Amino acid sequence: MIKYKDIAPRQFYILAFGLTIGTSILVTPSGLAHTAREDAWMASLLSLLINLLMVALYIAIARLYPGQSIFEIHEKVLGKLLGKILSLIYLFYFLILTGTLLGNLGFFLSSEMMPETPIEAIQILFLIAAVMCARMGIILLARVGELMFPWIVFLFMVLVLSLIPQIDWNHIKPMLEEGWMPVAKAGFHSSMFQELIVLMVFLPLVKGEKKGELALMRGAASGGLVLSITVLLSVLILGIEQTENSTFPAYALAKTINLGNFFQRVEGILITLWILTFFIKISLLYLSILQGMKTVFGLKEQNPLIFPLSVLFVIVAWNTYINTVYVADIIQNVWSSYALLHLLAIPIVLYLVGITRTKILSLK
Repeated sequence: MIKYKDIAPRQFYILAFGLTIGTSILVTPSGLAHTAREDAWMASLLSLLINLLMVALYIAIARLYPGQSIFEIHEKVLGKLLGKILSLIYLFYFLILTGTLLGNLGFFLSSEMMPETPIEAIQILFLIAAVMCARMGIILLARVGELMFPWIVFLFMVLVLSLIPQIDWNHIKPMLEEGWMPVAKAGFHSSMFQELIVLMVFLPLVKGEKKGELALMRGAASGGLVLSITVLLSVLILGIEQTENSTFPAYALAKTINLGNFFQRVEGILITLWILTFFIKISLLYLSILQGMKTVFGLKEQNPLIFPLSVLFVIVAWNTYINTVYVADIIQNVWSSYALLHLLAIPIVLYLVGITRTKILSLK
C-alpha cells in the first residue's frame, strides 16, 4: 500500500460514521425489536458498546504493526502463506457483504419507490457510481464524504425533530419484562452488522496515527448513536408490533411525519440520508477488496480489476438476495455467526499471536 498520508482525521471520522450507519438505519430496528421487544433501544446501546470494544481491539492490533493495513498485518503475524490465505477469507467476506448490500438496495428502491423499475437496473446504476469512485480512489471518497456530511446531519436532525410530537412513552413499557438476556442477545447480534474492520485497510493513510485512531472511535460512536436514536423513535412512535413486522421500519417511521397537514410525505429525507451513507459503505468495501487483492497477489496496479469485480458484485447480488424471507432467515440464523468470525474471533487471535511474537522478539 502506498503510504501517502492524505486522509485528514475529520475525513476518516466521516467515513467511519457513514460505514456504521450504512444500511443498518433501515433494517436494525426490526431485528432488535424481534428479540428485545420494548427493550430494543437498550439493545441498540449495548450494540454500540460492543462495537466500540471491537474498535479498541482493532486499534490495539494496528499499534502492534503501525503503518500496515489489515492484509499486511495478516502476513506479518502468520507468515506469507497463512497470511495470504486469511486475507483471501476476508476478501470473500467483503465480496459477499458487498453483493448482499447491492441486493438490499435494489429490493428497497424497487419495492418501496419504483415498483415498475427492474431491480437489476437500479443495482447497475448505483454500481456505476461505485466504479467511478473506485477508479478515483479513497482520497476522493474521503473528500466526497466531507461534502455529504453536513447534509447527512441536517437531514437526520429534520427527521428527528419532525417525529418528536408523535412520541408515546407507553410504547417502551414494560421495561426488562423478560430480563437482560433478550437485550444481550439482540445487542450482540446487531453489533455484527457494523463492519468497522474494513477501515483497518485505510487507517495507515490517515495523517497522525493517534488522531486517526480517535477519529475511528468517534465515528463508530456517532454512527452507533444515530442508530440508537432511530431504534428508540421506531419503538416510541410505531409501537413494537409494527416495528418488528415492518421490512424497513425506519422508512415506515418517516412516512408517519405530518406537521399541520403541511409538512408530510417527507420519507425522501430518510432515503437521501440512507443512500448517502450507503454509498460511503459500499465504496469502502469496493476499495478494500481492490487493496486486498493488490496486497495478496503482489499487483502493481489495481485498476484493471475494477470492472471484473463490478460484474462479480452484480452476480453475487442476484444470487444472494433471492427474496426478503430468505434474507431475513439468513440474517437471523447464519450471518451473525459468520460475521463474528471475521469481526471478533480472528482479530482476537491476531492480537494474541501478534503481541506474543512482539514480546519474544523484544527478548532476543
